[in-house]
Amino acid sequence: MTELSPKLIEGLMRNVPPLPDLEGRIEVRASDPGSVRYTIDVPESLSNYRGTVHGGTISLLLEIAAGMATYAHGVGNVALANATNFIRAVGVQRLNVSASTSHKGRSTAVVHCSIETEEGKLVAEATYTMFLFGPLDQQG
Repeated sequence: MTELSPKLIEGLMRNVPPLPDLEGRIEVRASDPGSVRYTIDVPESLSNYRGTVHGGTISLLLEIAAGMATYAHGVGNVALANATNFIRAVGVQRLNVSASTSHKGRSTAVVHCSIETEEGKLVAEATYTMFLFGPLDQQG
């Protein structure tokens, strides 16, 4: 795994939207070009009326991971498409999110993402197709 320098973490965190409910809750644990692992303590505010983590929150966490994994290749990116499978509903808690790239071409990348509980139970998984803007050092 690549050393998690403050500069790398700052760059990866650019994929997290500036939402108060996410502020200070995501901790990047590991990253290599094309992959990332992070944890998040999901707050009550991101649950649904049943007390489980909202499906939109799950989708957001997966897309953040896909963006981070692609960013770790050193390229700007945006999601083009995704297919998400929701496996089980879980209450608000700490979740482990991971992503790894299976393909990186000139203009697209395919990233596989998953969310698990601390006990290792699969919550959701997704495959993202990411559009690549090019090297980060060539962007404004």
